[in-house]
Amino acid sequence: MTINTIKPFSGYESTRLDHLEQQRQEHQKPVANQDSGTDRISISDEARLKMSMLRTAQEDDGVRADKVADVKARIEAGEYEANGKDIAASLLRQELDIWG
Repeated sequence: MTINTIKPFSGYESTRLDHLEQQRQEHQKPVANQDSGTDRISISDEARLKMSMLRTAQEDDGVRADKVADVKARIEAGEYEANGKDIAASLLRQELDIWG
């Protein structure tokens, strides 16, 4: 097989090839900037709030001093009556709230 003539691209073909080459170069620019060692991360306000809440929950010992003091005072005054069914129901509600 022999090729007698090679025509250079002209007109529409040339313009299209130039456009494709320009797009390829534009797509390669961000890749070059990413490799320069300047990684970035963006954290949303919602994520910051969730992290703050998580830290607070981890630092908290889970004891509500006001509730404890109230129950102690009611026990000492003889006004506190514990109902096993109410306690079990409350614990079950807490578990369902936590685990859905």
